[in-house]
Amino acid sequence: MKTLRVFSMVALILALGLGATSCKQVSDADLQTAAQELLIANPDLAEVTVTVADKVATLTGSVAVDSLKALAETTVAGVKNVKSVVNELEVVPPAPDYTELDATINAALADALKDHAKVTAEVKDGVITLTGEITKKALPILMEKLNALNPVQIVNNLTVK
Repeated sequence: MKTLRVFSMVALILALGLGATSCKQVSDADLQTAAQELLIANPDLAEVTVTVADKVATLTGSVAVDSLKALAETTVAGVKNVKSVVNELEVVPPAPDYTELDATINAALADALKDHAKVTAEVKDGVITLTGEITKKALPILMEKLNALNPVQIVNNLTVK
């Protein structure tokens, strides 16, 4: 009888132990959802995607600076039951904004072209693109005026006569 009681107690303890550990099993899909929710909460990490396989999270996508790359890794590593993080994020700085430069160049362009009636110019992203006709003698004068506007580049598609 005593043996049966001891055996019953051991069986009960084993059953409770198995039940407690099996409840802690977390699927890769659950980990991926938890990690992605944390990343979505930060707008700077909107381009980051996480996938989880065998409790290893892999980060893909792009961020603007190195510190965001590290933040994404730390955030996902903090998810309970994630064993490790493979960080494949690319750091891609945002493209420069040339709006002000384009406006400044366009404001001064009319004055620079006033003596060159057959020359037209277009400004985009700090680049001045020239088209039309110009004399060989007038070209250096025009280029000097345009260089004074500090463009990123001057594309000369002029026909020199």
